[in-house]
Amino acid sequence: MSHNTPIDYIFIEGPDCSGKTTLYEMIHKETGYKWNIQDRSALSMLIHARYYGRDTFNHVEQLKRELYNLNNQTIICLPEWKVIVERFQKRGDPIQNITSLQKIYNLFQEAADEFGNYPNVTVIGKVVDKQLVKDLVNQYYKLENDTIVNLSNAATQMAALKNGNEVLGLNFVHYDTGDFSDVNKTMLNYHKEKEYYQKIESAVFDKIKSEMRGENEYERAEGLDSRRYIYTDTSCISLAHFLIRDGHMDAKFFLRSSNVKETLSYDLNFIKHLTAEVFRYFKCDRQGDYCKIEIKINSGHII
Repeated sequence: MSHNTPIDYIFIEGPDCSGKTTLYEMIHKETGYKWNIQDRSALSMLIHARYYGRDTFNHVEQLKRELYNLNNQTIICLPEWKVIVERFQKRGDPIQNITSLQKIYNLFQEAADEFGNYPNVTVIGKVVDKQLVKDLVNQYYKLENDTIVNLSNAATQMAALKNGNEVLGLNFVHYDTGDFSDVNKTMLNYHKEKEYYQKIESAVFDKIKSEMRGENEYERAEGLDSRRYIYTDTSCISLAHFLIRDGHMDAKFFLRSSNVKETLSYDLNFIKHLTAEVFRYFKCDRQGDYCKIEIKINSGHII
């Protein structure tokens, strides 16, 4: 596999008796325990904090961190209320009663209405079966193997759902095993950004080469283990930092601002191209080497 955007966590959310444990077990069985699946996380903590009248600030912030990380997937199990009732009557619960359960169910319904259209949230409104699990697993396999450029679609979808068409702090990690086959050379010539990309690439390599010549405050020629291969600017792609360790490269990018609908796909393609050029410059492209690309979009907006 040449490139991969791995799923970090699958969070399964929902009220009691909604089928979370069944879904958890069926996904693991279908995939041979491929993914880290967590039964309840920030959304459940937020909903229960609301139910009990506790302060919700930290839970809201934690939920944002989970949802804005595009390496995460969230599933909200929410079958019809009558299904919940039937299961509750059979199973019972030492804490819940039917009244409290319905209040929790309604809060999860509100969450499904608010977050259900997020690109990394799936609402399951029926009883889980084998076909549903197969379809869900295939969806996740496809997401993991998609190109870096297509992540702009998720960012655009997320921004379109927010007030002011702006989402803050979207982030993800993407890997490549060294051939960078998803780089689109044609997109590098996008007329609105071509000169901008060339300027950044030139500045990155000027910085690397000057550091290797020892043109720094330490008068020290930098080698592969340097921490100084960094580009900064006040423009939209405002930081790029490259670390080489054991033949592998860790590349971090910070975008202070991105028009996710119009330019992010081009920016992501350029970032992948630039990473490939640095990767090859340092001769990291040996068999078994890989590159990790970590990207944070501080303001992803639609103009």
